[in-house]
Amino acid sequence: MKRIGVFFIILFFIISINIISVAIEGDTKEYIYLQTSNTEIKNGEEFTFSINLANMDVAAFDIQIDFNNTVLEYVSGPENTNVVGNKVKTVWYDETGGEKPKQNCELVAYTFKAKQIETEYIAIQGEFYNAEGVQVQNFTDGIEIIANQDTQIETIEISEESQVSSNNSRLNTLRLNHEGMTPVFSPEITDYYFLTEDLSELEVIAIPENANANIKIAGNTNFKEGLNKITIEVISPDETSKTTYTISVTKTKNLETANANLETLAIENVTLEPEFVNDIYQYGASVSNTTENLNILAIPEKQNAKVEMNGGENLQYGNNLVSIQVTAENGYTLKQYKINVYKRNEEEQKIVEEQIKNNVQKVNAILEQQEEEKQQEQGENIVAESIKENKGFIMFYLLFSIIIITLVIYRIKKEKMDKNKKNQKKIK
Repeated sequence: MKRIGVFFIILFFIISINIISVAIEGDTKEYIYLQTSNTEIKNGEEFTFSINLANMDVAAFDIQIDFNNTVLEYVSGPENTNVVGNKVKTVWYDETGGEKPKQNCELVAYTFKAKQIETEYIAIQGEFYNAEGVQVQNFTDGIEIIANQDTQIETIEISEESQVSSNNSRLNTLRLNHEGMTPVFSPEITDYYFLTEDLSELEVIAIPENANANIKIAGNTNFKEGLNKITIEVISPDETSKTTYTISVTKTKNLETANANLETLAIENVTLEPEFVNDIYQYGASVSNTTENLNILAIPEKQNAKVEMNGGENLQYGNNLVSIQVTAENGYTLKQYKINVYKRNEEEQKIVEEQIKNNVQKVNAILEQQEEEKQQEQGENIVAESIKENKGFIMFYLLFSIIIITLVIYRIKKEKMDKNKKNQKKIK
């Protein structure tokens, strides 16, 4: 009888500990939070901020950041980010359909650079969804950036310029006095586009990476109806290198007929990098050593726009350029999309296939582990839900258990006392 009582006591404590543990886990708070590297910065200095997950799973999200692009410069962010003017937009979804969501991690991180600020505010909005497509949180926050005036931006620029080679003919900055130039400027991109109804000229701000480079700007005034070309010619200080940037300006009252965007750009069985967006004009892709021709799908946003394709056939080992030119309905607005397709040789293909094989094995192992964790988590969730739904019953059970244990202990003590009394009587 004594052993039975001890067993009940141990059982009671085990059950109580498990109930407390599950209750604590069930009450863990889920939230999204913002972290910044520094909010007081010097002009010319970079700063980073990130959006993070705590105790929650996210299978898809849509984040938009609004900033003043005259005083702040976007530097970097996630791969699936599109920057247009003063807006940064990042869209992501779990391609496995929710089997590999983001969990308890730094979700995204962005880096900006201060140009010339005193105080500036960055607004951040986000929508986050679980694997079932249900919105789990609507996130709104912001960062106030304050300039530290101890060091001026000119000092930083001189330090950077001293490291730029004398044969550098690239631009560091290219912008107009009106918003609307696409794509977002990058020193490697030389072709840009602008659409206007009534402007007759544009002010071009062009700053070279090497301050001693010579810049010649032409064609930015006296716009006529139709297509106008602005050229920015950058000649390196040692005059051994020249880079020409072009802005194609369409002036028209009928903006609908000036649409030269693609709605769809895809290659069969090939992934574009980055993912297609109609105002990104340069892409990369890689194909196997046996690929000879590409099946390219290029559909314009406007049905009457004309699409001309050059390249994509008789691929050679190494880089192959594919260009897709879109001519709008008006016959003169042009946009050109380019894809650099890299064809692997036999040795490179063997390496890739081995990597794919290893990755498949790793993914399978991860999926198996995740399935086990998922089943374990589902079991824990069932217990937690059961506890929440049967809280009254559990309290009754605990109280009943305490009463039973008390009675058992009392019974053991009473039997022991009765036994002692009987032994004493026998002795007498």
